[in-house]
Amino acid sequence: MVSGCALDSGHPAQPDEGVARRCRTLSQPVDDQSSSIGRRRAIARRERNATWLERRDQLLAAAAEAFQAKGFQAVSMSDIAARLGSDRASVYYYFASKQEIFLALVEQAVRANVELIEAVAATDEPATARLRRAIEALAESYERHYPYLHLYVQEDMRQLSESPDETHLRELGDRYDEAIMTIARDGVESGEFRPEVDAHMLRFAVLGALNWTHRWYTPGGRLSGAEIGRAFSDIILNGAAACASS
Repeated sequence: MVSGCALDSGHPAQPDEGVARRCRTLSQPVDDQSSSIGRRRAIARRERNATWLERRDQLLAAAAEAFQAKGFQAVSMSDIAARLGSDRASVYYYFASKQEIFLALVEQAVRANVELIEAVAATDEPATARLRRAIEALAESYERHYPYLHLYVQEDMRQLSESPDETHLRELGDRYDEAIMTIARDGVESGEFRPEVDAHMLRFAVLGALNWTHRWYTPGGRLSGAEIGRAFSDIILNGAAACASS
């Protein structure tokens, strides 16, 4: 979906202000249902047949490549259509705007993370092992899904308005938080984490470490997502884990 990047703790990354401004408009509805193509799009979305879903996934992949190559602000619907090998009308059959396409990409990345972290939280592994796996997997995902998760965190998109898509993103974010909380709580209750460690504070520490990467994330840096994940998990777990008795 997105090409790999790397993480660097050097100079702060300069966020794409054009993307940020446009992301803030994602909550504004696109009122084109009176048009022929808008009506066709609405019908196709309700039916969601296999061919439509496959072509939609191809369009999202093409859009991801375009956003990566040129940045959100510089990409037009025509650019996306060209990468898809189609025309603009075909793109509008699936999405009303490039903002809507971007939001779909964010939702795709967030959903993948939620499903991943919930699966980790549900295993029978010790809490320390689950927390390490979760942190490392999420750091790698952040790298893999750049810049979509970058913008999701930067703009705190769960605070957007109550449209169905944005409400769904908020629900996914809540599930993500709860999965981390489950691991933290299990570790405290099992004695794997020191008794003075507050599960809520541990959750905040994990989420803060991962989410704050939008302040310094730089593609092409010296550290990979996997290396950052290992560093984060070492720092957090060494601070939380109970010392073995001598």
